[in-house]
Amino acid sequence: MPKLSHEALVHLVRAAPEVIVGLLQRELGFELPAQAHPRITAAELVDLNLAEYRADAVIILGPAHAPTEAFVLEAQNDVDLRKRRSWPLYVAGLRARFGCPVTLVIVALDPEVASWCAEPIDLGRQRGTIHPLVLGPAQIPVIVDVDEARRAPELAVLSVAAHGRELGAERIALAALTAVRDLDNGREVLYPDFILAVLGKVARAALELIMNPATYQYQSDFARKYIAMGKAEGQAQMLLKLLRVKGFTVPPELAARVESCQDLEQLDLWAERVLAATTLEDIFAAPR
Repeated sequence: MPKLSHEALVHLVRAAPEVIVGLLQRELGFELPAQAHPRITAAELVDLNLAEYRADAVIILGPAHAPTEAFVLEAQNDVDLRKRRSWPLYVAGLRARFGCPVTLVIVALDPEVASWCAEPIDLGRQRGTIHPLVLGPAQIPVIVDVDEARRAPELAVLSVAAHGRELGAERIALAALTAVRDLDNGREVLYPDFILAVLGKVARAALELIMNPATYQYQSDFARKYIAMGKAEGQAQMLLKLLRVKGFTVPPELAARVESCQDLEQLDLWAERVLAATTLEDIFAAPR
């Protein structure tokens, strides 16, 4: 299935820690205080300056100066054996910093990757074992109700990412697109791109039919804004918006190159690179 890029998935989980905590409670039966007030904190987990030992996100509960519980949050797209060596360090480092219980939580939207992530991590002779909590496709709800999607737009986008190739996925995408159209400018631009990137071809075609001018009641504003993204011209304009949101200054000749591109796969590739890029060269350089 199409994958939500690691950077995009990290962006989603950082934007809404309450979504992750809610999934732990509802889907995995995790008991948490009624007034947990989850929030993201710094994700560096050791005192040494080792950049590779940095979690994707850290959620803390309780007072900022003395958290009562913490979660190391990792977004995982692939099986990577190195992670099973670094994840215990994340847990230990955060426990040393805050002196509170720490749990490893992994968001993995591929079923096979989720199954691999859920395997216990033996620290040695079975004298210490870490049991990750995994939020996989089975734990991400199918959201087709627009009001429900509006209450938790990041969860609605995750729903598309987890179920975007299933029967009826166009309804999930429609709810998510409707929910995100009135968000702040950064998320309003980023999230539709995420949604369409992970939606299967059949569901995308069905979505276009739903949003046909003859059949879709929100057509005037909504479809012009989003469904055009399925065509080269709309994709190009969304890419240019995405670049501006990221703070890039796009030279006229580069803007012309983007606007004249008719290759949807190329436009999608450029858009996917934007999230992790620090320079325009990172985005538009030809592969070596």
